[in-house]
Amino acid sequence: MTWAGRLLGGLLLVPLAAAGAQRSAPRSAPPPVPRTAQGTAAVTAAPDRDAVAVAALAAEAREYAQRVTRWRRAYLARASWADLGDRCNPGALRVFTQDTTPALQSALQAMVEGMERTIVLQGAGRSLATPEARALLRVVVGWEAGIDRPRWDEDGTGVHRAVAAGLTGEVPDPTKPGCLPSPVMGDTVTFVVPGFSDMDFPKAPRPRVKAYFGPEGQQRARDDFFTAVGSKHPDADLSYVVVAPMVIWQDYAVVGVQRPRERGGIAVGTASNGGAAYLLRRVAGEWRLLSIVRSWGS
Repeated sequence: MTWAGRLLGGLLLVPLAAAGAQRSAPRSAPPPVPRTAQGTAAVTAAPDRDAVAVAALAAEAREYAQRVTRWRRAYLARASWADLGDRCNPGALRVFTQDTTPALQSALQAMVEGMERTIVLQGAGRSLATPEARALLRVVVGWEAGIDRPRWDEDGTGVHRAVAAGLTGEVPDPTKPGCLPSPVMGDTVTFVVPGFSDMDFPKAPRPRVKAYFGPEGQQRARDDFFTAVGSKHPDADLSYVVVAPMVIWQDYAVVGVQRPRERGGIAVGTASNGGAAYLLRRVAGEWRLLSIVRSWGS
């Protein structure tokens, strides 16, 4: 990050003293400057360093914001929508049918990752103790739990809903009209949220959301599962969702989710339900999905 350089101070005026008797008449010295005038001149000559640094950072932030805005416009201009039908509320998927070559696909991914990188660099370390952060967490938890889905970020009112996260969506019943619940969803979805101490839980009869907070949340989730289930059933799996990291900058956010699956509550890393990195944008107080930057696993 660019910082303002050190500023030079005002000049120190040192009066000349006579070194000895001179044959010629000495030059007349300039009239003394009053002490108050000296102080005023020094303040005028040396701008406040903090003010200069703040102004430079503000200019840099504006430049980054303009860059992200240009990337977003170019990204949306290249996109279209996939028709997934209307059975079982599949949601919409943003696609890029014109980017058919590896070079075009790489350029598109570089654009998305450029937005992601800028948001992380500018927003890293900012406090999450804000209403905007709590609202963002609520959106991600509701989406990951299969309770509700965010709208896609698009110009205009925004009419497209995102596809289901992970394997949380309903599936068509192959034997008759209607839908079946996700085969991997249970009555309770467990979340680990290291960056928060509490959250606004989605209000839904099913599934129920259970959450563990803080840096020790993951270990507490394992301990509770082992005590209640894993100690009696060593082959039981603990599946949960870790929401981290979360970075917010201006009206943009980057959120990472991981979906571990652990055996017996003590064996770590035996399997995984995948994960993803999301890029979101806040529009009139509503967090909308701009891009699924990357995803892995199921």
